[in-house]
Amino acid sequence: MKKKKMMALLCAMALTTGCLYGCGQSDGGSVQTDTGAGTAAASDTGSVGGETADISEHVDISIGGINVGNSSSSEGWPSEIVTYIEDKFNVTLETKNYDNESLNLDLSGGTTCDILQINDEHIESILKGKHAVDLSQYQDTLAKNIFSDTYSFRNEVLKSFKSNGEDKLYFVTPRVTSDNAQSTFGATLNYGYAVRWDLYKEIGSPEIKNDDDYVEALKKMKEIYPETEDGLPVYALSAYNDSNLHPYFFIGCLTQGYSNMESGLYVKNMKTNELVPDIYDVNLNGVTTPFWAGISFYNKLYKADLLDPDCFITKGEDLTEKYTKGQYLGGYVNWHYGNWNKNARAEDPETMKQFVILPAYMGWANERNFAGWQGKYFLVSSHSKNIERAVMILDYLQSEECARIVDSGVEGRWEIGEDGKPALTEDTIDMKSNTARAEEWTKSGIGATFSDMVGYDPNNIASDGSAISLWEKPDIMVRNLTAAEKDMCKEFGIELPSDLLKKKMEAGESMDMSAGNSAIQFGMEIVPSDIGRIDSNCEQITINAIPGLVQAKTDEEFQAAKEALMAELKAAGAEDSIAWWTQAWNTSKEAVENMQ
Repeated sequence: MKKKKMMALLCAMALTTGCLYGCGQSDGGSVQTDTGAGTAAASDTGSVGGETADISEHVDISIGGINVGNSSSSEGWPSEIVTYIEDKFNVTLETKNYDNESLNLDLSGGTTCDILQINDEHIESILKGKHAVDLSQYQDTLAKNIFSDTYSFRNEVLKSFKSNGEDKLYFVTPRVTSDNAQSTFGATLNYGYAVRWDLYKEIGSPEIKNDDDYVEALKKMKEIYPETEDGLPVYALSAYNDSNLHPYFFIGCLTQGYSNMESGLYVKNMKTNELVPDIYDVNLNGVTTPFWAGISFYNKLYKADLLDPDCFITKGEDLTEKYTKGQYLGGYVNWHYGNWNKNARAEDPETMKQFVILPAYMGWANERNFAGWQGKYFLVSSHSKNIERAVMILDYLQSEECARIVDSGVEGRWEIGEDGKPALTEDTIDMKSNTARAEEWTKSGIGATFSDMVGYDPNNIASDGSAISLWEKPDIMVRNLTAAEKDMCKEFGIELPSDLLKKKMEAGESMDMSAGNSAIQFGMEIVPSDIGRIDSNCEQITINAIPGLVQAKTDEEFQAAKEALMAELKAAGAEDSIAWWTQAWNTSKEAVENMQ
């Protein structure tokens, strides 16, 4: 990719992974940045980035955020990974979930967690209120991982667009993709057309190329499984209404080849990186946008009597409960059916009663997040009583070493082989797939603790020549498949379930996200209050219109409901919003592309 003059080679990290320069332990027990992951031990002083920091006093460090869970209710806390970091920096760690109200309350009272995670909507108030520590002052001391060449592009983007014009670094992002990141589809797909494997196989495993094929397969599955063993009614799926428009536009993103902005009013074409209005499609010359593809899909389910009658009141926790009871046959995200799969395998490790995911048009894989995950910003709070220790912890989360232990476990869970390469131990591999060791797996923290915080992407190639995640090796991925997934591979003549997507891509029938440029979103201006009000109003108007659209009994009734929605959106100022978003997006796109 192009390089900006004077800018170092772009690599990427993930916010909670480790650091290329390590953070191991010297003979004297000091914290260093040029060794591999070793046994952590606190001493009176820690050497971080070549500078000595006093860590003799044990302190508490809290990490809180909009997308952060509570450690008090986290299963397996403190995990091996948490304990390792605690010992390394002589701290006790805890995490806290914030909503907007509680975050604003703590900010106004100066009682926030030491490290905060915020979204785009909070950036302006955080900067104006001077709630974030300027990390630039620690560039040559406590924050050398953050300011390593690996993050040059990410830091340039954040200083340019997320510093209120001060050209300072207040935030870091997780899961930055490097230039050397390997392409991988993983073992299984997380998003696509979900099916109950036992039922899907019983109806002949028909090929699913589009929504119509999927609806037909769901019909046949319901015919042979109309109710659960406990006599509960069975449906294809339902929406999750605590996520506003997401359940409707996200399935359309997968089937049409887009990624969404937060609200779903606008989407990005993942081939061209162009911004497209998702709902107000009046001037798109017949292009089917994700929202309308999704609404059409739900309407087809409704007319086929496959949609849960509680669709418009169901929330995420309700979906999880119904999946757990076996009341759904499909879906398109893997967020809600985990308990069903786990419980079924606990009863019978060889069970075929498992949800698996078949590929839609776009596979949510190989996204190139060169500036990290957009919308997740981590900062050190200026209200912290232990700012330097918090900077050290945040910097460590940006290290290659931390990334490796988060994705692959603390040292001992993996070891260096005779070829000089790191590899997971046989015991670790068994621990993941052995249902009898589920509690031990949870306690290890692998792939869970701080997974959304580390800097390196798991597919980045580390300094030892291996990927950050040591799980992305074909032999290991095959060994960790469930019995149902192995049966699925046998049925289709493939090695891994994700091979279905790879084969479709090779045939030109599917795509991944590798052409997308997520950094463009970082350069977007803060949405003006008048446009924000229009967008909020348009979102609510659309939510109110959804039941009439989904439950339309004829195509004519559906079209009439859509035209009524278009008229209402136009009256609410949708065209003014589109004009602002289009101009702001194009400006950001040009600026970011000139940086690369």
